[in-house]
Amino acid sequence: MKKQKTHTDRKHERALQRKQERQQNREQGNVSKQMPADIPLLNIRVACSAVLALLAIAVALKAYETPVPSADQRAVINLSAVGIDDANIFFTYAKNVAAGQGAVYYPGGEPVEGYSSTLFLLLCSVGMLVTENIEFFVLLVNAIFMCGVLIALQVFLHGMAKESLPEGTPISKRELLIVNWAASILLWAWVILSPAYVIWTTVTLMDVGLWSFVFVSGSLAAVSKALKPESSSRVLNLWIVLMVLTRSEAFYLCLVWLMAIVIARVKQNRSVTGAMKSIKGSFLCYLAAVAVITTGRYLYFGHPLPNTYYAKVSTDFFYNLKLGVGYLVEFIKAEPWTGAALLMNFVVLFKSLRVSWHSEEGGCNTGQQAIALVSLITLLAALAPILTGGDHFNYFRFFQPYWPLLALACLYYLRKYFLIESLPTMRKPLRVGFSSIALMGTMLLLQAPPWTIILQSHGRAEPTLANEFQLALGGRQLGIMLNQWNLELQEEPQVNIETLSLGTLTTGGIGYTYDGPVLDMLGLNNVRMAHSQGDRKGNKNHAAFNKDVFFELAPDLFAPRSSLNNASEIASRAEVFPFGQGRGFWDTALKGLGTDKRFLEAYIPVELVRSTDKGILRQRCTVWVRKTLLPKIDKKTTHFTITAIQ
Repeated sequence: MKKQKTHTDRKHERALQRKQERQQNREQGNVSKQMPADIPLLNIRVACSAVLALLAIAVALKAYETPVPSADQRAVINLSAVGIDDANIFFTYAKNVAAGQGAVYYPGGEPVEGYSSTLFLLLCSVGMLVTENIEFFVLLVNAIFMCGVLIALQVFLHGMAKESLPEGTPISKRELLIVNWAASILLWAWVILSPAYVIWTTVTLMDVGLWSFVFVSGSLAAVSKALKPESSSRVLNLWIVLMVLTRSEAFYLCLVWLMAIVIARVKQNRSVTGAMKSIKGSFLCYLAAVAVITTGRYLYFGHPLPNTYYAKVSTDFFYNLKLGVGYLVEFIKAEPWTGAALLMNFVVLFKSLRVSWHSEEGGCNTGQQAIALVSLITLLAALAPILTGGDHFNYFRFFQPYWPLLALACLYYLRKYFLIESLPTMRKPLRVGFSSIALMGTMLLLQAPPWTIILQSHGRAEPTLANEFQLALGGRQLGIMLNQWNLELQEEPQVNIETLSLGTLTTGGIGYTYDGPVLDMLGLNNVRMAHSQGDRKGNKNHAAFNKDVFFELAPDLFAPRSSLNNASEIASRAEVFPFGQGRGFWDTALKGLGTDKRFLEAYIPVELVRSTDKGILRQRCTVWVRKTLLPKIDKKTTHFTITAIQ
């Protein structure tokens, strides 16, 4: 009777088989089947990626620490403690989802997709369920995403895109190791020495970190599938689904991934028809994901696209293109290395597409093919912000998810430069080291602004995101103040009112803390305003306001704004936010509401002052109130006094 093999015997046989396959691949010079475990010092690179990511986040947090007047001179406040105002929009929806209210901006409100990422909203909702400190939860998640990006890039750079050397080369393994470590260090520097990338993907507490992680991982999965036709499509299909859930731009970005695979198949001597058939499964997965999320959006919200699209994007293609080109130009001015990186991506792609991919002799080796496909994906992805008109935030949020992949073509040419066989002096450790340090110096200093200036100015160096953090902090405090005022009004005898509806212009922080109806007058979280008539031209992302819709909604309170406790007394309504001198932005956004006869007849500005039990001024704000409501609320309560401004 034949002896049955044990589990140990079978495991030993599989190990021997894998060893023989690796030996055979080395003998045949087959580099395309190199496994991730063969990447030199992979564990060290992973550990360094994690440490550097956490260090970069610590520096970003430190940059927004601001000293405050206090008897204790060490007292500081961190402006980034609650993220930017738009991050608080995510938190507001997540709070309502976790409470069982659904995707609404305030309890009892209409379903509205005023957020930019469904997957990120789900993550924030989970955070609301597991912790009371949603800010730390999101920061931790973003830190994990940043580590994932750095690790994925290192694995790709030294795995699929590794530098292959011909037989009989005079270049030693030690020299190759030094050049590869220089490439690793420069890749880390490209990411962590960029304040714009680190800040947007981490401490803003926005969805950019998730967006970057999914895009980078999905792009590398697409390249892997393109160069390994026999591999499974499951990994790529997973990233397609995640990308569709992450951003609306995924409808375009996933097609870019699939197109890159088709181009690679054609270059590998496949017919166009055969290349298209090879992505059939992934394309069907893409269509299914798009169909499911679009159908779900339509059934739940009543519209096929996110509410933010209707509120932000103009239907004039050439207007968007004009803004988008300007957005790219300003990005290159702020990040001078961007121009060189885009050029190198274009050159490596052009040179790779001109030669054969199915024969490495006189053609394009596997590493160059991988870099060329990454360049193709990156260049096409970078068109998305240009075609949609860019963004209004500083630090170029819409380009940041693609920033890590921009570096790979640069590193490809860097390794080529240092590994020229006829120039052995190029590979000397000191030359490689000094050159790398010089390049890192330019990455650090040739930015607007660099880390050094951001740290010195406590995050306030222009251009800045400090004001976005301040809006969120101030909005939260203002929401809490108005809640307390509402409660004291309801406790007053002969005052029969419910929580007052609030029309807002900056709605994230105050929407998160205010307990009553919050009506976003710029349309992001307001269906009627977002779908109102208008060409969405003017202030980028702030052009959806419609006066007729405003008067139909008729909020009880409008445009609350905190005032400094030591600020001078406001003499007239012309000085009240959002009108008056220096308010050109809001005059344009609100389309002249401040001089509209209907508004002046219906609303009056008031100053609301909150004091302690001992009468010490604690907080003050201005807000426009409906005149018909003023007689009911014009009362001094325990801690609040209200004064009409004529």
